[in-house]
Amino acid sequence: MSHTELERLAKIRMQITGETLERAMAVLEGHATEPEPEPETTDEPGERSAAERPADEEEPRPRPHLRSL
Repeated sequence: MSHTELERLAKIRMQITGETLERAMAVLEGHATEPEPEPETTDEPGERSAAERPADEEEPRPRPHLRSL
């Protein structure tokens, strides 16, 4: 595959995955790359992950009386 074709495919990959041009080119050329760490996500949108919560703040307790709502 020519370099221009790889670059064209890398630009398409960048738009879809948000990768940098260098990373997209490396992947398409078959070079092993380290995956970029993804931020932790929580199940509920209002909660903060353990990494975002201060160490002295307690984890929220479950409130079973609200489950039936």
